[in-house]
Amino acid sequence: MARSGLGDTARRFLRMVFFPWILGSLLVGIYCPSALSAAGLMDVYDLANQNDPQLQSIYFQTQAIKEGRRQAIARLLPTIAGSAGYSQTDQDIKSSDNTVFGVGKTDFNTTTYGLSLSQPVFRWDLFVGLWQSKAENLRAEAELVVAQQDLMVRVADLYLQALAAKDRLDCARVEQAAVAKHLELAKGRQEMGLIPITDLHDAMARMAITQAETIQAQNALDDALQALAEVTGEPIEKLMNLQDEITLASPEPADSEEWVKGALERNPSIQLQKKAVEVARYEVKRQRAGHYPSVDLVGSFGNEETEGSLFGGGSEVETTEIGVQLNVPIFQGGLINSKVRQAAHQLSSVRQELKRQERAVARDARSAYLGVYTALSRIDALQQSVVSNRLALEAKKEGFMSGLYTSLNVLDAERDLSLVILDFAQARYEYILNSLKLKRSVGSLSVDDLTAVDRWFSVQ
Repeated sequence: MARSGLGDTARRFLRMVFFPWILGSLLVGIYCPSALSAAGLMDVYDLANQNDPQLQSIYFQTQAIKEGRRQAIARLLPTIAGSAGYSQTDQDIKSSDNTVFGVGKTDFNTTTYGLSLSQPVFRWDLFVGLWQSKAENLRAEAELVVAQQDLMVRVADLYLQALAAKDRLDCARVEQAAVAKHLELAKGRQEMGLIPITDLHDAMARMAITQAETIQAQNALDDALQALAEVTGEPIEKLMNLQDEITLASPEPADSEEWVKGALERNPSIQLQKKAVEVARYEVKRQRAGHYPSVDLVGSFGNEETEGSLFGGGSEVETTEIGVQLNVPIFQGGLINSKVRQAAHQLSSVRQELKRQERAVARDARSAYLGVYTALSRIDALQQSVVSNRLALEAKKEGFMSGLYTSLNVLDAERDLSLVILDFAQARYEYILNSLKLKRSVGSLSVDDLTAVDRWFSVQ
């Protein structure tokens, strides 16, 4: 189901209302050398992909976790250590009952060096640790995928929030200009005695309100742009606007339960949590391996050269040893049992988190699906409402000139039109955001989807 974003009548009205202000903004941009060109959605995403601290933190954490597998492999490989030493000995025998040593003074040097080798033959905890490290790597990669898809939605959300803030500022300025024009008209008609003084007071009060709302809208826009700067690392001064004509399509398949089923099967957050369960399961096995015996192949080589001794002569001795070492744990004060129970409790906790994640994903998928349909319905209704409110405003302006309506009636009509225009724009933003969230829920969101949405924005 494809449909247009605006009807011809509404589009002509919006251009008539906003064109003078937009033209003034463009002229300001021409004469302001420091003004940057408008940033599109993909421009902001590219900056965020490079500079967002949250994404970068997860990326480096992934790299750190990958080192764990290399370390697990290293524990299964031989360990070789070398040693060397040099010492100088001075001895002075004062007295001795041993006739071999006699009495006298001697000094000599001793030089030693050697190598030792240890090769694990059977270490069940190391084998389990290797398998666990592989699961850790897969979990880290899944976490990075989740972070990348979340960044797309976060950037789109912040971008659309900034656009909504800009819309509120635009409408506030247009309404303020319209109220100012009406205030001048009311002053003239009151001076001529054509309207009561209360009409003039209503116009003056509304003027003060619109001025305050314009300031508030400007502050909200500044804050929204600052929120974008937090993820991009660079200031964003101008945004592209959503085009009048965009293609709006209903979700396919048109069944929320099908989307929920797909989300439970393919959602990246669920896959991430399943990997976390697998890692926790291996941790239980690794801790239980503390009860098992271990076998190591050990060997050593040593050389000791002594230039002298108490016996009056030097020596050089080489020693080579090789053997198998068996270690059998018997009792460690219940430490291993405690660690096994601790890992089992952690596994149960992670499994419960998986359940929570599945329920949250199902709710999010259903919410995004309904959000798309709700936005489509609101767009249709608000599109007609824009036209109706515009016609009502024109009628009340004419009625004011003939005394049929008061200033308050006209000012309320101005306000109603502004609110409907904002609601219409917000409905289109919600359609875009919920469409992206729906694709994220089933794990199909990609940069191509963001690029397709980016084509709907342009400098107007």
